[in-house]
Amino acid sequence: MRIEALSLRAVTVMIFVMIAVVATVLSLLAGGYFRQAALEAQAASLSRVIEVAAQEMLRSVRGHTFDLGMRLAHSEEVVRALRDARAPGGRERLVGLLDDPFINGFVGFANINLEKIRVYDLDLRPVAESAKGIAGLPGKLADPLTRRLAERSGVERLKAIDALWISPQGPLHSTLVPIGGLRVAGYLEIVINPVFNLPDIGAITRTPISILTPDGRPILVADPKATARHLPIEYILPASDGSPAFKVVGFEDVSRLNARMDHTLAVTVGGFLLLTFGTLLFALWLFNRFLFAPVRRMARDMERMAAGKLNGAVDRTGLREFSLLATSFNTMAEQVRRRTGDLERLLDLDDSAILCFDDDQEAIYFNRGAVTLFGYNADEIADLDLGDLCAEDVVGLLREACRRDAPSCSITHALTCIRRDGSRFERPALIRSLGAQGGRGYAIMLYAAPRADELLSAETMVSGLQRNEQRMNAVEQSLNTLLELARGAPVVMSPAAGTGPTGSEGEASAPERPAIREQAVNVMLCALACWEHDLDKSKLDLAEESRIWPVYIDKSTPTTRTLDKYLNLDTCPRNPRTQRVIDTAEFVLKQLGRRSSPARKKLQQALNDFRLLVSGIRPAGD
Repeated sequence: MRIEALSLRAVTVMIFVMIAVVATVLSLLAGGYFRQAALEAQAASLSRVIEVAAQEMLRSVRGHTFDLGMRLAHSEEVVRALRDARAPGGRERLVGLLDDPFINGFVGFANINLEKIRVYDLDLRPVAESAKGIAGLPGKLADPLTRRLAERSGVERLKAIDALWISPQGPLHSTLVPIGGLRVAGYLEIVINPVFNLPDIGAITRTPISILTPDGRPILVADPKATARHLPIEYILPASDGSPAFKVVGFEDVSRLNARMDHTLAVTVGGFLLLTFGTLLFALWLFNRFLFAPVRRMARDMERMAAGKLNGAVDRTGLREFSLLATSFNTMAEQVRRRTGDLERLLDLDDSAILCFDDDQEAIYFNRGAVTLFGYNADEIADLDLGDLCAEDVVGLLREACRRDAPSCSITHALTCIRRDGSRFERPALIRSLGAQGGRGYAIMLYAAPRADELLSAETMVSGLQRNEQRMNAVEQSLNTLLELARGAPVVMSPAAGTGPTGSEGEASAPERPAIREQAVNVMLCALACWEHDLDKSKLDLAEESRIWPVYIDKSTPTTRTLDKYLNLDTCPRNPRTQRVIDTAEFVLKQLGRRSSPARKKLQQALNDFRLLVSGIRPAGD
């Protein structure tokens, strides 16, 4: 769809609909995010509960193992057997005493799963271990117990210690107590399997739990039916050295929490959307009342005036900006009505081409006959000069035929003209020097080519010369007025005219023009350097891809005559097209994307300085 087919109302409605859709999507996303955040907070809280329950389970295990260890450590038989362990038969007697709890049981036997009992001397060297229980344990005290005992000194070594550690057979829990009371003779280690006590965590939290190894292998699995709609909460039970020992998964019923969150989300999201849609509808009504309706009236009146009904006027009813715009348009239309007669006398009386140039030989005006004859577009005229259109030195011809102090002078000469496509043709022309834009200028009238069936007599040629001389006088009399009006308030040209007064996009003061020309050439050179070095493309590619600079065909060879002028200070127009230079630099920067290079930085700096200069601000350092 072309943008011209869209109305301001349609664009505004689409923007409001987009805002409404975005608000709805964001509300739903925010609701989902808040729900997830609430569940994560609940999970973190429940994880802490499982952690507390796990520590409580270990505390209970520690109590049972401590009781067993203290009874054995204070047994006179165990103490004597330890001291006589190196005597013949002493070690066998000690092993028998250590096997007794496995055979005859002990107080609290139902609360722990006893795996091994081991005895160490004061240097923590193994002395004996029970023949009953698990086999294949390392022949030394677990590292966590060794490190903790090494950190103690004095009476601290008389206290019992415990640790959860990882053995080749899996996680085990050990309690180490001194043997012999105050006169320590060695140490007794009670080793149990904590898996037996892990279900106590579920009893404490009153939730179903599953126990897994750190790598995910199940040890104890909860009933799937009882945990179908529950939230799984994971907690890693660490060993004493920090390594993971068990993965405890608790299942919490969060149905009440979900119900509360659904109610809260429905109220908050619904209220937000109602307020958003209400505000948008009210804003749309305000836009329609104070923007769409006045613009619609103004567009209708302007279309009627553009259709030729210049006696009408644009409705001024509306906000201050619309009233000022309507007033300005009505004033401009009145100027159009007053000057239409002047323009009709100057344009298109016949097929003759009228071209006007300023003192720097830059084109400032083409009539429709000139546009048709030479084949240039209206926006290309400002970049042309006499050398682009005529093979002869027109200014030199005038200087040879006229006195320097003459206010105006005219000659008739056959000129060799150059079309846009590079083809050449000869046409008799009336050349005249005149005043234009407050200074001197030049006007050229190329006579219309006679038709094949037209016979030119001497009287007809004389009459044509007189008529063209009178027409050139009218051009001289009216051109200054038209250009002066165009400088203050641009004249609205009829589309049929093909072109109108042309000039620089921004009128710079006389002292600033050389600086603007120099900076314009600098920006163009930097842009071309980036284009050729960083993108590896040619100058012709720049003109064709950007569509900013015209491409001419000279003898079947594409050229960039206009672009070439902006690459040399000697050929750059006196009033360069600043916006065209800025658009070229921005196009090259856009094509570079995120590439970084010294040439890009230089182009960006040159463009920034050029913008400041065009706006009337001298760049820093000038």
